[in-house]
Amino acid sequence: MNNTLKNGFKVLEFLAEKAEAYSVKELAQVFKLPNSHICRLLKTLKDTGYIAQDSSRKYVISLKILNLSHACLSRLEIRNRLRPFVKKLSEELKLPVYLSIPLNWHPIVVDVAQPEGKVIDPVISIGSMNPIHVSATGKICAAFHPQETLDEFLATVSFSKITEKTIGDPKSFKVELAKIRKEKFAITNMERSDNISAIASPVFNCEGELAAVIGVSFSPPDMKESDLRKLREKTYEAAENSSYALGYALYKAV
Repeated sequence: MNNTLKNGFKVLEFLAEKAEAYSVKELAQVFKLPNSHICRLLKTLKDTGYIAQDSSRKYVISLKILNLSHACLSRLEIRNRLRPFVKKLSEELKLPVYLSIPLNWHPIVVDVAQPEGKVIDPVISIGSMNPIHVSATGKICAAFHPQETLDEFLATVSFSKITEKTIGDPKSFKVELAKIRKEKFAITNMERSDNISAIASPVFNCEGELAAVIGVSFSPPDMKESDLRKLREKTYEAAENSSYALGYALYKAV
């Protein structure tokens, strides 16, 4: 890929991820590129409508990017097929439920069902991605990553400590992944935030491959042991039903 094009995409992705305004100088420092090169990239992105300048003349992502995301999501068959399961689970649990699909084995949220007036995890929204080692959906993706290249994949994970409960080394993480593969269930216990936990279960397709992940966020202080068991059972059931909707029964029958 042309380096200029690649750098342009990197800047666009960075602005989309941070959702903040950045100056030319700040972006040049982030990407270690000359100011003049950043200026040319920003001019092209602004001319095409994908970024804009705020009142301070710094650059921000524009709403035009929604055109691309809407077009992509509307044609995403798996999202449309699994939407009923995501919505039903949210209604049953009265908790936020989100559907993620693996993008280079990192979970990206493609659908969210949220009870009215109940926002537990403001970070979770369509298009969001969380670090592999601190998200339940990320752990599912890592657990079902091809085993022959798992070590190579984990070498790209920073394992930075976000809270006291964050798993900070690949060895401990791999032990947990083995358990997740066996149980088809993952949990994060205040590993990304001190007041948010999450659970997730995998969705498989007719080839037996990981096709999606269903996750649920909750506040640990509000959750009794009996509630947690119900949460686990219902999430696993929704993921299993979603798998069958994608033809997983055909794979199991072989």
